[in-house]
Amino acid sequence: MRITLLTCGTRGDAQPMVVLALELEDRGHDVVLGVSPNLLDWCARAGVRALPLGPDSEAFMTSPRGQGWLAAGNVRAFMAALAAESTEHAATTLLELRALTAGADLIVSGILAEDGAAAFAEAAGIPLVTLHSFPIRRTSAYPAALVTPRRLPRPVNRLTHRMFEQVWWRGVREEVAGIRADLGLPPARRSTARQLAASGATEIQAYSPLLVPALDDYGPSRPLVGFLSPTAELRERLGETGVDPELSAWLDAGEPPVYVGFGSMPVRDPEEALERVRRVCARTGRRALVSAGWSRFVASASDQVRVVGALDHDAVLPRCAAAVHHGGAGTTAAVVGAGLPSLVCSVFADQPFWGERLVALGAGAHVRFAALDEDALERGLRTVLAPAVVDRAAGLGAALRQEQGAVTRAADLLVGAASPVAG
Repeated sequence: MRITLLTCGTRGDAQPMVVLALELEDRGHDVVLGVSPNLLDWCARAGVRALPLGPDSEAFMTSPRGQGWLAAGNVRAFMAALAAESTEHAATTLLELRALTAGADLIVSGILAEDGAAAFAEAAGIPLVTLHSFPIRRTSAYPAALVTPRRLPRPVNRLTHRMFEQVWWRGVREEVAGIRADLGLPPARRSTARQLAASGATEIQAYSPLLVPALDDYGPSRPLVGFLSPTAELRERLGETGVDPELSAWLDAGEPPVYVGFGSMPVRDPEEALERVRRVCARTGRRALVSAGWSRFVASASDQVRVVGALDHDAVLPRCAAAVHHGGAGTTAAVVGAGLPSLVCSVFADQPFWGERLVALGAGAHVRFAALDEDALERGLRTVLAPAVVDRAAGLGAALRQEQGAVTRAADLLVGAASPVAG
């Protein structure tokens, strides 16, 4: 089959799709991946054929407008920024979607691309499968992540999802109407989420039931398969394998450090943030290993704080004592899998959800990044380094490492969703 995978956003959004694309290619399928243009070279290194889709996510996230949105960290700011960015690139995105989906037997979409993807799948008469990294559809088990991270009564949890769905649809409805008109389709009467639910479309939940239990109202069309984490082979292709001898010597030269990394979330004042880490390390007697990500931390080495670029999480995290991170799904999976307690410093989207999940599981602490001053960082570190939290994180990590076959199950579901049409 020819399978089109669509995603927008940062590496965290694209990485599960890359993992899935490689599995599908190994099975003999013809795969093309649509990603933000700044990730095309990264996909090429991974060995996945990719075409541009949507705006440059790194340019937006590091721009003054993007930085202001990140600082706001609320759903209204998120939707306003997303709608403005989508409208600005709507004409180009339409052409990109045409190129990506031409001749496809199946479309697989991440959250940020699924509204346009649904229109193209409908026009072509082919299935659409969505891939979700957290519970974004209606459920009584958890609140809508972009509304609140707080656990609420079950009926109220479900209400927050309904609210979010309405806000989301208002933000994308005009763009979707333009896409549907261009494809010769009538205006949509319902949101994409409602259309997919009514059709019984497969919506793969790419996260672990160990971290997100009790989703008993999702049913067979929304299967939990586990995290789609990068393989050792993929890390080797990306040049992110092992630990260089100099870093390894530093790791061995003292107590295990605290890992600090915010991935694709740029830090507005990296010098101040790094100095904050240094001061807290001095107060707690800890060392820190800082991974720069998209932030402009200057690489440096010292006895107490070391700044480095991209790392092999599988090789480095087990040699650390705890992790301070933004709470993206991929980073959360890597940290939990390594058996480390987490201090999640969330910025937006699903990050507060993952922070609160780790608190509920006894494997971490959570603070909003906007509130992460020196005292909050110290309190958070002391909390997650307490013996009970360390032990709980170790046990959770051991259980997560026993989960196998997430990528195989996801690929099987895709083939199953497409087989009636392909046949």
